[in-house]
Formats: sequence, C-alpha cells, structure tokens
Amino acid sequence: MSASIFIVKRDGKRESFSIEKIKNAIRKAFLSVGSYATEEDLTSILSRVVIQNGMSVEEIQNQIEISLMSERYFKVAKSYMLYRQKHTEDRETRDHLQFLIDYCAAANPATGSKFDANANVEQKNIATLIGELPKKSFIRLNRRLLTDRIKEMFGKETADKYLRLLQHHFIYKND
Repeated sequence: MSASIFIVKRDGKRESFSIEKIKNAIRKAFLSVGSYATEEDLTSILSRVVIQNGMSVEEIQNQIEISLMSERYFKVAKSYMLYRQKHTEDRETRDHLQFLIDYCAAANPATGSKFDANANVEQKNIATLIGELPKKSFIRLNRRLLTDRIKEMFGKETADKYLRLLQHHFIYKND
C-alpha cells in the first residue's frame, strides 16, 4: 500500500510515502526527551494519522503533532515541534544565503531582486542588498494588513478572493 502513495515534499517534488521515516522521526523525538518509543507507542500514535495520496509533508507532520498530544506525550510533542521550527529556520537561512549568492551573481541589480524585478537601482551595493533581505517579510506583513482590512470592510469571501487573485497573478502585487 505504501508504495503506491506519494507525498509532496516542501520543494514540490513527489516522493513515495515511507512509514519508516515517520517512525524514525517519532523515535528521535522520544529519545530527545530521554524516553523510548515502543512499537505499541508508535502504533497508537500512527493510528490517529491519516495519509492520503498527494498530501504534503507539512500536513503529515501537523497530524503527528496532534497525535502525540492526543496520546498525552506532551514533552515529546513539544520536542517534535521545536525540531520542526529549528529546521524551518535552517531552511530560511539557506534560502537567504542562496538569495545573496544569486543577487551578487546577477548581471544587473533589478534582475537579482527576488521580490521587485523592476527595482530602480543601477548598481549592486550593500545598501541595495540590505534592502532586499526583509522584503519577503514586509510583503507578508502588508498582505496580512490589507487582507484583514478587506475582511473587515467587505467580508472573508472577498478577502479570500483577493488572495487567490494575487496568488494566481491576476492582480499585480504593487497594485
């Protein structure tokens, strides 16, 4: 059964589902708090997890967290969550580093700008580089502020439609 189920990795790649990877992650979480996961523990935790074809790694990990808490393994769940958070931060750091490398290697400064391809800059320097780093966070913050305001004024349905139009590039983000 596992061989025919595919999951979606964070980078969008599809991979065959492996229950052993989940079991190993749970075992490591138990070990990190000085405990040991028996086969019975693993069975009870995994009995609450539903895996479907095309599911994302994130969705599966969210279910593992909920299952650990439902089974009252609170310390293990906390350790598992902290581990996930650390790896999220590591991925973000790696992405920032790759962005810096790509930005510096770009032939022209606007091309190297990940978030603003029509940036009005003529040269790459530390000032333009520093301005690029927080743009993703600012875009997320501004989008949240605007979406909340739209929701307040016109309702959730209109706010959701706005986000869909942005995500599918029907609305240019600077409009």
